[in-house]
Amino acid sequence: MSYNNKYSNKPFESASKTNHTSIINDRDVKNFLSDCHIPSFDKDISQQDMQNYFLENLENNPIKNIIAIDGGFTDVFVRKEFPSSTIAFFQFGALFFKYQDLIEMEEKPFIDPDDFSKLQNMQRMKLVLPTKGVTFKDEIDLINSVRRSIYDFFVNNIENQGLIKALKWLIFEEYNSNSEITWTIAQCPHCTKSITFRRSDLSSDCTFKCPHCNETIYLTDVFRLHEVVDNEIGAGGILGYLCTTIEQLIIVYLIKEILNTKADILKETLIVKDGPLAFFGQTANIHKPMKKLIKYLNKNYTINLVGLEKSGAFVEHAEMISDKLKNNQIVLLGNSYIYKYILPGQPRPGSIYGETTYYSHKLIYKSKYDNIYIASIPTMDLKAEPNLSDYINLPIILNNIAYLKCDLYYNSLVPVVLANKLVSLSDHPSADILKSFAQQNLL
Repeated sequence: MSYNNKYSNKPFESASKTNHTSIINDRDVKNFLSDCHIPSFDKDISQQDMQNYFLENLENNPIKNIIAIDGGFTDVFVRKEFPSSTIAFFQFGALFFKYQDLIEMEEKPFIDPDDFSKLQNMQRMKLVLPTKGVTFKDEIDLINSVRRSIYDFFVNNIENQGLIKALKWLIFEEYNSNSEITWTIAQCPHCTKSITFRRSDLSSDCTFKCPHCNETIYLTDVFRLHEVVDNEIGAGGILGYLCTTIEQLIIVYLIKEILNTKADILKETLIVKDGPLAFFGQTANIHKPMKKLIKYLNKNYTINLVGLEKSGAFVEHAEMISDKLKNNQIVLLGNSYIYKYILPGQPRPGSIYGETTYYSHKLIYKSKYDNIYIASIPTMDLKAEPNLSDYINLPIILNNIAYLKCDLYYNSLVPVVLANKLVSLSDHPSADILKSFAQQNLL
């Protein structure tokens, strides 16, 4: 690494303009590159690999309600000079609207503002998270400040502790009257020893005492995010994991409330999440109770849930092969296809793509309007090579995705576009304004 002039008026030490030749001429480097492989290009894809699955039109559409879930965050400097301090601002939203309202709008030559307002019934939730050089309340360090901030968000953002109770309802399978479930946290945030606890160990505010050190443990510690927060480096690495986790816990909360209010509404509701149906990183273990909930709902009720991706390797691949696909064609994404055409490498023997993170399977869908989507739809069980019948309520979900197309953006859906518009935080001016706002209230 070159020397810089941050602390003096002396010049930068510039990098050499010729040192790349030693790399180019190195035999070991050449041998390494020759041994590397990348997935096949789209021109090598056979029609047999793309399958001949086609979506049939619905005679009767059971969907009457649409719920779209989305979240966004931005990490801003409160202080740039040493020691630097940063804070992350999150905003989450659940957008509700009637399916019929959208259809009626499409049939009108002009859209009345009052009609458009029907599609913007958004419930917003905000989370502020210290990410570097900041402590929260009376917490002793950044790690505990992050834990406390997440816990307070789950307790306070929905009335009657709705979100933290939804987490408890999910983990301990309260929907199934199961009281024998135990959960293990690999490392206590205080003494780093493993902790196993039951629902009965929790107090009314969803906390309990570590049996080893007697310090307070929050139910939200099951996300294990504290394990990758560092008091010096910060908490920037957990932001994406936390965002997608909260989005899916909002889905759990909504399902819980629908079942408690009027369970029949669930079969008439399509829930759309921006992003895949999976838990990543330290939060990956939460996919296990989510799989159990999906199985329960599919057996006893009806669940119409889909995650839609807007970027990444799968989206790029779908765009590459879009001209090869016919309208209403579906490409199921199993091990053989994914590791041949999309991701490098080979799966381990007996393993399944996404088995430690996903409670769904991916597919590529080209609608009758030529739009192409990467969708993840829940399944009862993950398989190396899924069949159409493995995807829960696939015909209903994909037909409605086609109906909900938005011509404003490429391959977009109305609910996802609206949800993103109402919760996303831009680099400019949102991040700049939030930076000034944080500085005024902190410094």
